[in-house]
Amino acid sequence: MRYWGLDVLVCLYCKRFPLEIHVIEEEKQSIEVAGIQTPLCKTYCGYLRENIQQSREYPCHECLKIAIKTAILYCPECKHWYPVRDRVVVMLADNKRKPERDREFLEKYKEKIPEIILREGKPVNLSQTTQQ
Repeated sequence: MRYWGLDVLVCLYCKRFPLEIHVIEEEKQSIEVAGIQTPLCKTYCGYLRENIQQSREYPCHECLKIAIKTAILYCPECKHWYPVRDRVVVMLADNKRKPERDREFLEKYKEKIPEIILREGKPVNLSQTTQQ
């Protein structure tokens, strides 16, 4: 995943835009960015976490060199969260997700995930006593 993905992704449940991102692991990559017109994003800059203003300069060339390997996309409206695993956003409906895999993800990265997601996140959180 790249930060520019936040310019198009919305919550599957309440359609909130933009989603919050909590990056767990990212890596810089060497890619050619010459000739790319900026700003690349049209509405929201996920890298700076702000709405795009046409009169402003944006660090798109820097942003495009960052690959997000592991993260959580979070909707503060309905509390749904979506993992980013191995650079891929996993945006599935609750009935298509694997609760045990989501729980493992939360357990593995719980030191880097905001407490509200760990306690109240949907469809799975660590406060639940039984798996759904």
